[in-house]
Amino acid sequence: MPDVVTFGSDKRFPVVGAVVVLLLALVAFLFFNRGGSEEAAPVTVTPSLCTGSAPAPSLGFPSAVTGASPVAIVIEGACTAGAALDRRDTVAGAGPWTIVVRRPGGSLGHDGAVITYPVAPSPGAASPAAPSTAAPSAAARGMVVKALGGEHVRVRGDLPVADLRAIADRVRLSGGRPVLTPPAGLSVVASGTYRPASIREVRYGTADLGEREALGGGLTFTGVAAAGGYEDHLYATGSLSSVFGGNGAIAWEPQPGLIAFIGYSGAERSEAADEALKRLAGRARAINGDGWRSTPTVAVQSNDIP
Repeated sequence: MPDVVTFGSDKRFPVVGAVVVLLLALVAFLFFNRGGSEEAAPVTVTPSLCTGSAPAPSLGFPSAVTGASPVAIVIEGACTAGAALDRRDTVAGAGPWTIVVRRPGGSLGHDGAVITYPVAPSPGAASPAAPSTAAPSAAARGMVVKALGGEHVRVRGDLPVADLRAIADRVRLSGGRPVLTPPAGLSVVASGTYRPASIREVRYGTADLGEREALGGGLTFTGVAAAGGYEDHLYATGSLSSVFGGNGAIAWEPQPGLIAFIGYSGAERSEAADEALKRLAGRARAINGDGWRSTPTVAVQSNDIP
C-alpha cells in the first residue's frame, strides 16, 4: 500500500496513565496575558471564610470530578471565589477532526489511539520517536498515515502498528468528517474537533488556596476542555509539557473525551509543587451549567495545541 506511511514499531511503549504531572516552560507573564487583558468574571460559588489556612484536603482524585459532563472545576476551601474565563476558538470546527478509540479499560494516553483528519501527508516523518536520552514514558507512539478523500488521515496511539493499520483501513468520510467502524476489541469513546472549541478556566490567587509556600504567590488555575488534540499530542510526545502554560500542572480525564487540569504560575516546579497540585486536585469539584456564569469573560482565540 504505497499511500501508507508507518512510524513506530509493534513494541509496546510504557504508557502514560490517567494522571500526568507536567513540567512546563512558559513564564507566568506569557501565560496569564494571552488572549487579551479583559477582567475575568467571578464564578458563582460560595468561598469559605479565610481562617488562616485551608481545610485539610483529601488525597487523590475525587469521584466528584468524574461526574457527567463537567463544565468546569473549582477548588473547595478557597478564601475568595475564583474568576472565570472561557477561551473560545470560534473556528475550531474548520480545523481537523478527531476520533478517540480505546480498548476496554483504556484511559487518557493508555491502550488506545486518536484518529485525526485531515493531516499533512507524513507528519513527524523526520522524528517519529523521542530521542534515546528521553525517559521511557516520553517515547513517541506508533503512527499510520493514509490517503483518504483527497487528504490524509492519521492514526496515532500506543497500540501495535498492525492495530493502527486496521483502524486506518476502517475510517471513512461522512460530510467531510471521519467516521469509524472500530475493529473488534476497540470502541469509539469520543469524537470532536482537534483544537478545543472552548477551554473553561477558573483562576485563584495561590495564597487564597493555602498553598503559597509550595507554589509561590502567583496564580493557580483550573481548566476543562475537549481532549482529542491533547491526547494525540500525548501519544506523539509522551507528555503535555507545553500545552497549559505556567510553571507546572497536573491533568486527568474526568470522562472520556475531556481533560481537566490544575496548574500554577509562581514558584519554580519542584517535588513540593507537584505534591501541592495533587492536594488541590483532591479538593477539586466539578460544576455544571448552573454553577458557571452564563456570561463569563470570553477571550476569542485559537486554542492551538503545540
